[in-house]
Amino acid sequence: MKISADKMALYKQFGKTGMFDNKDPAIHAFFQRTLAEEAPVFEDFFSGELNFFAAPRTTDLTNVDIAMVGVPMDAGAPLRPGARLAPRAVREWTKNFGPVHDLWHTIPYELCNIIDYGDVYLSNPNSVEAAVADIQAQYDVFRAAGVNTLSVGGIHTIAHPMVAGLTGNGEEALGLVHIDAHCDTLGAWQGEELSDGSVFRNAVLCGAIDPERTIQIGIRGRGTVMWDFSHDVGMRVVTMDELEDKGVQYVIDLAREIVGDKPTYLSVDIDGFDASYAPGTQMPEPFGLTSREGRQILRGMRGVDFVGADIVEIAPPYDCENMTANLGAALMFEMLCLLSEARVARTGRMQKTHWK
Repeated sequence: MKISADKMALYKQFGKTGMFDNKDPAIHAFFQRTLAEEAPVFEDFFSGELNFFAAPRTTDLTNVDIAMVGVPMDAGAPLRPGARLAPRAVREWTKNFGPVHDLWHTIPYELCNIIDYGDVYLSNPNSVEAAVADIQAQYDVFRAAGVNTLSVGGIHTIAHPMVAGLTGNGEEALGLVHIDAHCDTLGAWQGEELSDGSVFRNAVLCGAIDPERTIQIGIRGRGTVMWDFSHDVGMRVVTMDELEDKGVQYVIDLAREIVGDKPTYLSVDIDGFDASYAPGTQMPEPFGLTSREGRQILRGMRGVDFVGADIVEIAPPYDCENMTANLGAALMFEMLCLLSEARVARTGRMQKTHWK
């Protein structure tokens, strides 16, 4: 049956609108603002600067709410080095995500002043001790400026100096939502106290993480017999077997109960995901989270008072068609939305990101 002239006229009217028109007034206003400020949020994938989600690149922390930061460290990687290349790879794939959350319609750039700070400078990138000191010194600066951080690494070792810096070396312990295949609470590994296997043991022992407000999700593999510290100090360890038995919503409810309404840190090791979704990682593990389950868990954390987050252990040299970096970028945007909403809820203040 032929479409009526009235309906065709209506369809053609809709067809005249451009990509920057939207019926949602908040989204429409944001699109118009990006045009006026020449913000590169919809820039061609193959051109322009490599900034996280096209955020302004600056090291000026004046009035900044959230700094996105690359931490290119893989010194001490016990299996496969290459995670130092993750910030660059993830920056590229962030061109594929945002700036509006597809379900919530959250627009981080309308809520907070957000920047790409660049990468942490490592004075000796081949020394674990020197790199850890450099990272903590930089995150001391973020704390002093009152800036929340979203970081991309890098081997998981980076999380300890980051939370130590953000908490003033334990002046205020944070809760922790930790997605990973491994608990990372070993003691000295091959004689090294600082390693990706001891991240959260060290963070607890310096007072930066409250173990009784910590949940570790997706744990599996042969190392499960090595993480008595997690159980001894009161961390809640959710193995993949338990998650599969009780479901994702059970884990979400448990995590929210454990961390409560106090300041919390979010740390996502990409090897928490099954190796079929994230092959490009330092220590891939089978039988892990699907990408959909991981996103569901993150979305279930909406409303938690996150003051910082990281995504780590992406190793581009072992990636397959960039699928791990792509997943990392997608998860990072979910985390940016969580952080920006939490920042507004905590401060009671909204300020926009400006490009001009």
